[in-house]
Amino acid sequence: MILRVFKIEDMTQVLQLANAYAAFDQTISEADFVPAKFFPNGFWVAEEDNKIVGYAWGYFKDVPTEALTRWGASKVGYIASMAVDLNYRNKGVGTALLSKLLEEFKKAGADLVKLHCPAIATGAKKLYDKFGFEVGAYYMEKRL
Repeated sequence: MILRVFKIEDMTQVLQLANAYAAFDQTISEADFVPAKFFPNGFWVAEEDNKIVGYAWGYFKDVPTEALTRWGASKVGYIASMAVDLNYRNKGVGTALLSKLLEEFKKAGADLVKLHCPAIATGAKKLYDKFGFEVGAYYMEKRL
């Protein structure tokens, strides 16, 4: 497996992965990845045999000073999306991608990283737990 920075030529394969495994609310389009251009080192793909088998990308959120103070942070990274092909799970792909993304956030000065993880994404939650992520809020819903 090769880990490398995303190239625009990867978009079709990344969109296929995103829509197969990370589209919880709506179809993901190329427009959803626009913030990636502001932090190019925050978009990584895992490639095997010329096939993208996983990706992880994040960017820096513009956070108000009051929130930074409450969080005890100075610069916040946000993991926007991550997916690994079902056939490549439990083989270290997600771990490698998340490690690289966190490393890039740290090199760029982040001291806090946030993400949203749908309750049905139990595999992703397990990975985030392994990395020491903690629950910071609950997003709840009730059908009427």
